[in-house]
Amino acid sequence: MRYVEGLLTPDRGWIHPIERRIQQAPGIKNERILQMELLDDGTVTTMYELSGDREVIEFAAEYVPELITYQVSPMQDRIITYAHLESNEMLTGLLELPHTYQIVPDFPIEFASNGGIRLTIVGDEDQIREAMDAVPDGISVELQKLGDYAPENERLLSRLTDRQREVAEIAVGMGYYDTPRQVTYDDIAEEVDVAPGTVGEILRKVESRLLNALLG
Repeated sequence: MRYVEGLLTPDRGWIHPIERRIQQAPGIKNERILQMELLDDGTVTTMYELSGDREVIEFAAEYVPELITYQVSPMQDRIITYAHLESNEMLTGLLELPHTYQIVPDFPIEFASNGGIRLTIVGDEDQIREAMDAVPDGISVELQKLGDYAPENERLLSRLTDRQREVAEIAVGMGYYDTPRQVTYDDIAEEVDVAPGTVGEILRKVESRLLNALLG
């Protein structure tokens, strides 16, 4: 079984209006899509992971006419939003690809800073490539990685943002998690060019997410 990692970037900066509305809300950030499914009636159910203020998210949701119903649940340093929404042509086209080409999107799916999404597709390599060629107009596709699928490691690490994974890898490489510990936050901060306090905050989030994934 093979996998492809790719970046899908919509020309207009968003795939569905709900994402545009979130982008416009002050202090709110789309982190990842935990699950998304196209229903028989053409509507979509989805679970988003967001960061920011719950009240702002709920206020923004009130102004999305495509939103049929939603629920918001704060969980530690993140907010999980379930949404049932009306689809559009672009989103429907994307969600039909797995059924047409017998491929499986590996959730969660990361949001990129430009409104695009970073996703992993699992299946037959030829089918994956055909599916990527069939991505709806208005979305550019950049294939980044191809290899044999290792679900445990990939799924666990996909819970981290690119920045969290980068800092964690540097911390491990420098010996932060060795016994005895070889470096401090200050040492790591020099490598990643952020404040030591920011390094500590990032590593605490990494530890929280990975431990919750393993033990939660």
